[in-house]
Amino acid sequence: MTGTKTKSPKAEPRNARPSSASKPAGQNSRRANSRERIIDAALDLCCIQGVRHLSLDAVAERAGLSKGGLLYNFNSKSALLQAMVTRHMDLLETAKARALASIANDGKPNVRIRAYLLAIKGLISSEHNAPAGFLAAIAEEPELLDPAREHHERFVREIRAESENPDLAIYAFAAVEGLRSLRLFGMSPFCEKEMARQLDGLINLLGAPEGAASSGTGQAG
Repeated sequence: MTGTKTKSPKAEPRNARPSSASKPAGQNSRRANSRERIIDAALDLCCIQGVRHLSLDAVAERAGLSKGGLLYNFNSKSALLQAMVTRHMDLLETAKARALASIANDGKPNVRIRAYLLAIKGLISSEHNAPAGFLAAIAEEPELLDPAREHHERFVREIRAESENPDLAIYAFAAVEGLRSLRLFGMSPFCEKEMARQLDGLINLLGAPEGAASSGTGQAG
C-alpha cells in the first residue's frame, strides 16, 4: 500500500523517570525499603557519631548504597532530615492511635491523655535512636520543629476540651514532655525503668483522679 505511514511512538526524554503508576510493584517496594534503610542508617549515625558528623556520604555507606542511590531517594540533606522528623512524628501518631484503641472503653476518665502517656511509655522502650535523629534534624534546621509544635498545640486543645479533669491532664502533659526533653538532650537522671514507673503513676492518677480533685485540682478556665 502506498501513501500510508505508520507513526513511530514518541520517544521519551533520555533522563525521564517513569511515573510511580507505571513502575512495577516490586520497584516501588524496593524504593520504599531503600528509604527506610537510609533513615535507619542516619538515625544510627546520630547515636554513634553525634549530630555534628551526619553526612550524606556516611549515611550512604552505612545504608549500603551509593551516593547516587541515596540522592535518588533524598535529593538533599534537608530532605533526609525532614524524613527523620516525619518518622519521629509518625511513630508517635501510630502509638497514640493504638493506645487509644486499647483503653477507649475501659470506663475511666481522661482517656486521651492517658492514651498519650501509654504511647510515650511504649516509645521510650523502643525508640532507642529516634530522639537523637530528631535532635539532629532540629539542630540543622530549627523550622523542622513546626510539625511537633503544631501537634502539641492541637493536642493541648483536645485534652482541655475532652478531659474530665483538664488541669490534671495539662499537668500530666507538661510532666511527660519535660521527661522527654531531658531524654532528648541527654540530661535525664532517670533510667527507662524509672520513667516507666513515673508514667504508670500518672496514668493511674488520671484514671482515678478523685484524690487529686479533693486536693484542689479543678476545671481549667
